[in-house]
Amino acid sequence: MTVQGTGQEMGPAPDPRGIEAPTSISVDAPSVDAARVRAPTTLAESLITEAGWTRDNFGHDGANPPYLRIGGKLWLTLTEFEPCFSSFHRDRLLFRSKVSMTDHLSHYDQIMVDPLAFEDRFGPRQGTDATFPFGAWLSIREVRFTGIELLGKRHGPVRLPLEPLAVASAIWLRHTGRTGPAPA
Repeated sequence: MTVQGTGQEMGPAPDPRGIEAPTSISVDAPSVDAARVRAPTTLAESLITEAGWTRDNFGHDGANPPYLRIGGKLWLTLTEFEPCFSSFHRDRLLFRSKVSMTDHLSHYDQIMVDPLAFEDRFGPRQGTDATFPFGAWLSIREVRFTGIELLGKRHGPVRLPLEPLAVASAIWLRHTGRTGPAPA
């Protein structure tokens, strides 16, 4: 695929597990808990390890599996409704397992999106830098039904729509151990 206006070929973002952490992150620093600094992981892997999901919770039919559903969770008070990750298949008799997006993403402070997520959800040629800053680690600020509010060092405020999160293999998460606002 060629990026519009550049004539350059663009493929999927590189696997972030092979990218070294920036030198500004020091595990030896007293303010950083070494156990909290994690290697990058996909959204699917994080739901399996942290939420107790299995491979059966994901859909596998399509170009970029595994897939999950984006849904809402109504709390017992019936007054609060929040976005959640929902099992692709009904795994609890008539219901699906659900994990609050806010709670799950609170374990991470940065997200990176592969262009394949946008192309899978929105169609060909939607995975370009003109539509979203792909391949860049963006700080997670807030989760809403309109999307996830992110902040990029070079990109400023960015909103990630929720639909691409359904391509759980193309969403990368990491926890750097930083506290406070994102670096400017």
